[in-house]
Amino acid sequence: MAISAEKSPSHLSIVYNNGVDDNGKTKKKTKSYAGVKAEATNENLYAVATAIIGLQSNTPIEVLRKDESQLSEA
Repeated sequence: MAISAEKSPSHLSIVYNNGVDDNGKTKKKTKSYAGVKAEATNENLYAVATAIIGLQSNTPIEVLRKDESQLSEA
């Protein structure tokens, strides 16, 4: 049985430092943006993330790209 994978739109997530809790651990806040074209390059996506980060007051921890594919029988 052959299985095909069709790319779905990606998601861009930016994880920010949101202070520290009572135990001294870093609190994280994630902001996600859906509907990113699957064909978007990593460079372009990072450039957009950098522009968004420039508008924020919290310090970014990481930038994530989440890709999904829909699997079906071919």
